[in-house]
Amino acid sequence: MIVVNEREQLRHLVDADTLEKVENARDYVIRTGQGDILMSFRWLDHSLVVLHMTPQQTTLWTESPQIQTFANGISGTGKEELFEFLVALSSDDVSHLDELEDRIGSFEETLFEETGKMKENFKRIHRFRKEVWGCKRYFEKMELLTDELMAADEYFLFIDKKYDKLLNQILRTQEYLDQIRQSYEAQVDIEQNSLMRFFTVVTSIFLPLTLIAGWYGMNLIMPEFKWPFGYPFVIILSVAIVAFMIWLFRRKKWL
Repeated sequence: MIVVNEREQLRHLVDADTLEKVENARDYVIRTGQGDILMSFRWLDHSLVVLHMTPQQTTLWTESPQIQTFANGISGTGKEELFEFLVALSSDDVSHLDELEDRIGSFEETLFEETGKMKENFKRIHRFRKEVWGCKRYFEKMELLTDELMAADEYFLFIDKKYDKLLNQILRTQEYLDQIRQSYEAQVDIEQNSLMRFFTVVTSIFLPLTLIAGWYGMNLIMPEFKWPFGYPFVIILSVAIVAFMIWLFRRKKWL
């Protein structure tokens, strides 16, 4: 495997028609006029990867030192080199997705135990969704590219099936995260409904007292004002109404 950092050297290896296709596409698998295969995509860290496969060898263009390490020690024909490089490139993907699922699972275990951290929990869910979305976009792209690569040469059938499985795994992870988000949103809604019901009960209890205060606060001459027991009567009436409302709400299990 020959690693070349300068992508401009590509212009010396492909024809004008292929270059035009390259310039109009960001990710592609193209068979050139000479029968070679040209492949380009962005890796998980957004590093550009360009591969040019001839029957004799495969050439790699990238500025990422990490991606260049995947090419170390690979030798053989061009087809074999491209195959081994793609295998090495995807070698850690399964463990990466497993580690992501483990982090989401650990987050779920503590999500419903931590009270008073609603804003922080939603931020963490958003960060997980962003990470899963990035992985999903990458594996969707690679699944399509490996489909095209396999269509160009069935030698790459294993790589195509591998990225199909990786895409299915990240889709399951995305579905799992969506279920966690929906469950947490439902829990938050239940807590907010309980709080609103509490305030509704409190308001209902004191609403009759407000009516009594407004009634006897009018600037009118009422018979009760001259009654010696008028003031104690209003106090007893208010206490009785509060007690009755509390008993009623407890009976209906609203309080």
